[in-house]
Amino acid sequence: MDFEQIELLYLIIPVALLWFFIHSKNSHIEDLFSAEVLAKISLNNHKTSTKTRLKLLLLSMILILIALSRPTLESGEIKVSKQLSDIIIAIDMSKSMLANDIYPNRFEFAKNKLLNSLDKIENTRIAILGFANQAFLISPLTDDFSSLKFLIKNLYLDSISLTGTNILNILNSANELFDHTSTKQLLLLTDGGDRTDFSDEIDFANEHNIQVFIFDVASEHGSSIPIESGILEDAYGNLVIVKSNPHIKDLGKHTQGGYLKYSLGGEVLSKFINNFKQLSSSKDTSIIQKQQLFYYPLSLALLLLFFVFFSLPRKP
Repeated sequence: MDFEQIELLYLIIPVALLWFFIHSKNSHIEDLFSAEVLAKISLNNHKTSTKTRLKLLLLSMILILIALSRPTLESGEIKVSKQLSDIIIAIDMSKSMLANDIYPNRFEFAKNKLLNSLDKIENTRIAILGFANQAFLISPLTDDFSSLKFLIKNLYLDSISLTGTNILNILNSANELFDHTSTKQLLLLTDGGDRTDFSDEIDFANEHNIQVFIFDVASEHGSSIPIESGILEDAYGNLVIVKSNPHIKDLGKHTQGGYLKYSLGGEVLSKFINNFKQLSSSKDTSIIQKQQLFYYPLSLALLLLFFVFFSLPRKP
């Protein structure tokens, strides 16, 4: 037998001490209870003695505490097979994601879109990767979206100085994370970088059966990149302007994936994910059936309280 609120059982100790003092012949009942309580349980017309009534009162308190601790008894175990999709979401964390052509900047926009989408995605396990010229794991595959939200909310570019957008690295990391999964689906939240040829990335994705989906978070007119010292400049002192990379569409098109341009619509990303995700894994979950037993001690406690306060009067 288990107790769901086992900490309440510790309150039985002081009640048991009161029982001991009342049971002792040398104890003074008047010192243990207030005058109001003692007066109510010690009327002259009560058939039961005062000490017995106090014992029954304390016993009922113990039973109520046991009931509140929610005793349960395991009655079996059920195994439930849950079909889940596995999706890896990679967030571009290069310096170009600091561009503010999308408010407040590309990175925060992508992060907020992902956070708002998680509540609308069902039967899915998601892993989160970050990447620039290197890739790093933020969260392995999980269906615990509360933990994912916490991790995503605490992602910041302030302390990251990575430059460049190496998509081949993120494809390799995603492939290792998928392991032997037959259907591999990778969603990139990125501005596309500045490459014009993604043939190596396309070949790698097709060789390892990775479907690549692109959520493009960059505008055609582009923007400069704010940094701590002002605005990012190149080696010749010219302002660096980063624009949307139209060639990133090829990566989604030639890997049986897809492409979606950013939009201010609230459910755009979640609909995009729900449209392409496929059932690719089965997760067995065990559910332990428990029988609640609290009503037994509670019923007995109420019965004892009835005898304490409403016993039959003495016979004349």
